[in-house]
Amino acid sequence: MASITKRGEFQWQVQIRRKGQVLSKTFLYKNDAEIWARKTESEIDRGIFINTMEAERLTLAKLIDDYEKDVLPTLRAQSQEKSRLRAIRKELGTKILASITANSIIKYRNTRLKSLAANSVNREVTTLKRLLSYAHQDCKITLPFGVPQVKKLTCDDSRSRRVSDEEIRAICQHTDSIELPAIVKFALFTGFRRSQISRLQRSEVNLDPQSRSSRLVDTKNGTTFTAPISSGAAELLESLPKREDGFVFGLKGHGISQAFKRARDRARASYEKECKLKSVDPDERFLTDLHFHDLRHEAISRMAQRIPNVIELSRITGHKDLRMLDRYYQISTEELAAKLG
Repeated sequence: MASITKRGEFQWQVQIRRKGQVLSKTFLYKNDAEIWARKTESEIDRGIFINTMEAERLTLAKLIDDYEKDVLPTLRAQSQEKSRLRAIRKELGTKILASITANSIIKYRNTRLKSLAANSVNREVTTLKRLLSYAHQDCKITLPFGVPQVKKLTCDDSRSRRVSDEEIRAICQHTDSIELPAIVKFALFTGFRRSQISRLQRSEVNLDPQSRSSRLVDTKNGTTFTAPISSGAAELLESLPKREDGFVFGLKGHGISQAFKRARDRARASYEKECKLKSVDPDERFLTDLHFHDLRHEAISRMAQRIPNVIELSRITGHKDLRMLDRYYQISTEELAAKLG
């Protein structure tokens, strides 16, 4: 039988010792304690009892603390994941794990949609589900509803933005970063992602004219592959001073995007000022809606004109899925018409 003991003025503690299990729970009312004791003992005897007590005690904020210590350091995109964890902590941190259901996640998703794009919300929901999976699989915490399954929002985040040579020149002219012009040109030569450029080391680059290439370690799709590089990229690398830390560039990750954004905004402001002096209307598209990652789209689109074989092109870009490569290959109607003759 369970023992029910009065603890303080308003607490009744239940202790159950049954089939090797020791369970304890506190209630405000004795009647609630008795009901829980009978129900739990019955479930243990029938072999259907599921111990969710840890999930009923632990808050999501405490789980996030543990996740940041155990899992976050192993991820590549740590800053982005940390930002998502802050948003989740702010909205759901006080909730206990046992109370998080599919409806809880859908409600959170709909709230975040008021201030974020659908794709960004999908990433936050993925992080939230990853947290619950960490609790269930790594921490061995039994969740009463398991890891809730919530469908991703349907969204088309593909971009068709092309980058003109005039925009590239303007950005390179309006930056206060010594490295950004070289990084921008290198991105256009190679089509490398920001993370690949950030982590590129001299030891991973082969500048031999007969086998110019760069070894890309731990790429986005989880593999390591060697990508051929153009003569232009090789000449650019040869012109750069060698760093003591072995990396090709000192500017890293988010710093590259920030430097690019600042240079883009300065270039746009200068362009608008020049248009005003000339009494002409500025082009709404020039230097607007432009991100560093668009350089990868532009680079691959330019490569595709020289290497029409998509299999060969994928060996350069590192795409395993040709459908993803199609997202990056941006060619205008005018260019297609010119090919038709």
